[in-house]
Amino acid sequence: MVQWRRREELIGKEIINEEAKKVGTAKDLAWTSDGRLALIVELSDEQEAFLPFEEIVTVGDVVFVKPKSTLQTAPTVTCPVCKHRNLLEAKFCAKCGKSLESKEEKKEERKEKKG
Repeated sequence: MVQWRRREELIGKEIINEEAKKVGTAKDLAWTSDGRLALIVELSDEQEAFLPFEEIVTVGDVVFVKPKSTLQTAPTVTCPVCKHRNLLEAKFCAKCGKSLESKEEKKEERKEKKG
């Protein structure tokens, strides 16, 4: 029988590798357009990475991952107001709603629309 888990059971747990070292902390869930799931892992150097679910061995007090698990780094942009990390493509902060575009980018967009 399949055991379903809730998001709340994963978020905030430490991600541990085969050497019993902390890789990072589970921050959220992510998915691809073809339906694959991953954990968003907050790394120690304030970056984020994606950990595909197939790389997870077991979930208990911590999330234990397969040996040599592959983390795919996620390029982000930091909100100048609240310091929340957002996807690189984001135009507005997911936390506070402030614009993430620089003044120069906004001017260029306006010129492109006019011309």
